Amino acid sequence: MPTLEQAPVSVVFLSGMLADHRMWQPVIDLLGPCSGQSDASSGKSGVMAGIMPVIPDLSRQDDVVAMARAVLDQAPERFVLVGMSMGGYVALEILRMAHERVSHLMLVNTRATADDPATRRRRLLLARIAGRHQPFQGVNEAMLDDMLHPDHRHDDDLIGLLSDMAEDLGQDVFTRQITAVAHRPDSMDMLRGLEMPCCVMAGAADRVISPASHHEMASAIIGAKMIEVAGAGHYVPLEQPGIFAKALIDLIDQGRAGAANLATLSVD
Repeated sequence: MPTLEQAPVSVVFLSGMLADHRMWQPVIDLLGPCSGQSDASSGKSGVMAGIMPVIPDLSRQDDVVAMARAVLDQAPERFVLVGMSMGGYVALEILRMAHERVSHLMLVNTRATADDPATRRRRLLLARIAGRHQPFQGVNEAMLDDMLHPDHRHDDDLIGLLSDMAEDLGQDVFTRQITAVAHRPDSMDMLRGLEMPCCVMAGAADRVISPASHHEMASAIIGAKMIEVAGAGHYVPLEQPGIFAKALIDLIDQGRAGAANLATLSVD
């Protein structure tokens, strides 16, 4: 069980496209029992032994700048920042606006480069035609082939969760989020100026955003640790929550020499 003699550390978790607080629940369950409340919209966050998770809603804006401002408005003054996929793009915008408020950074299954013009046009076309001629489907078989490690490709519980999140959020949220992603800026140059404990994590089988993109990010950030996770694709927090949780604990523990460890977490 995690233990901490200091005050709980606030961790802001930013979810990927068509994902919500359920994206992080397996990790939160590993970190410890919750009490209290830190996210009124989800009802799923609380004070754990050592961590106060905050899981903002990223479903209402169609621009990463607006998303970042909304997160900063509800985040504590100082926090650990974790961004997955689209959430990583929002995390980078937060760093551009208020890097002094971020104590530690974790970028997962994401990239710092902007879309090339052809990819941006495809995204914006999808935003226009989503659900126009057929019912909206946020997750399909081809996407699952690219997103999941082969060992998880037929995991009914995992696929059901991804489908449920996409269906619950729906077409309008998809349109807003894919528009935001399409127009995001390039952040590679900004990474070179960051000076904070950082972990960059990729699933080895991610065919949506390649591990090579993550190695490029990690090499640009001073002192960043790169972790390539075997047995995972685009959804490391869901496919390998134990590895993810351990990496998060290790990241937060950086620079705390002489203090009690944030947690003792045993995972296979």
